[in-house]
Formats: sequence, structure tokens, C-alpha cells
Amino acid sequence: MTKIIMDCDPGIDDVAALSVAINNKSLDLELVTTIAGNVTVDKTTSNALQIINFFHKDNDIKVASGASCPLIKPFEDAARIHGSSGMRGYNFKSTVAFNPMKKGAIQALHDYIMNSDEPIILVATGAYTNIALLISEYPEVKANIFKIIAMGEA
Repeated sequence: MTKIIMDCDPGIDDVAALSVAINNKSLDLELVTTIAGNVTVDKTTSNALQIINFFHKDNDIKVASGASCPLIKPFEDAARIHGSSGMRGYNFKSTVAFNPMKKGAIQALHDYIMNSDEPIILVATGAYTNIALLISEYPEVKANIFKIIAMGEA
């Protein structure tokens, strides 16, 4: 089984990617970190919690909330395009019975990567602020990251 961490900004596209990762029996997804992207980080975190809850993986996958804005430019909320939740056209019906981790995404990433018994694949489908902060604050994590798979935006 391949250990991965997903760092994402769950709108509808990242929720689709999370759904595939959650249900792929060859992947071991234990941590999802969120970031502001098309909508604010509180909404992307809620979306991550909702999709994990939808697939009944609340006890298996942790969620940590990350950066609320980019490092260089101001955050631009695209709710006018993607809907107020970032998932225009779809609203979860269930309520989530679990919360994000108390520690933030950077600390959660560091701890999970450094405590892993094998190198991790980091899958980044949102802005890369969490990853930039992680590597800048904790450069030693690079030794335990097998690779970073990144979805770039045009």
C-alpha cells in the first residue's frame, strides 16, 4: 500500500480527487491538509471533513487546516464562480461529527512525515502554500518525502 498525504483546497475538483484516493485500496491516505483556494480555508476544511464523513472514514483519516492566504498575493475568493461552499451544485446533507486536528497543517505534515516508517508521497492539488511553509520551516522533511505530485493551474 502506498502512503500518501493530500494537501488540497476541496472544491468540487479536489473532492473528486479525495473520493478516488479514499476509495483506492492501493493507497493509504491518513492525513488531508487544507488550504484556502477557490474559497476560504474554513470552507475547504469543512468540505474535506464532509467527504471523509460521507465515506465513513472519520476514524481513519485526519484533517488539518492550513494556510488562509497565499504567501505573496492577497487571497481572492472565487465563490462567485464556485459557489459559496466551493462546490456549486452540491451540498452535503450530513453533519460532521468530527473536527479538524487541533494542530495546524504545517505541524501535522511535519509530524506525520517525520514519524512515518517509509517515505511519503505528497499529493498537492491546491495552492502550494502549506508545502512551501513546511519545507521552509522544516527542511529536514525532504529526506522522508519520496515525491511530490502536484496539479498545476493555468
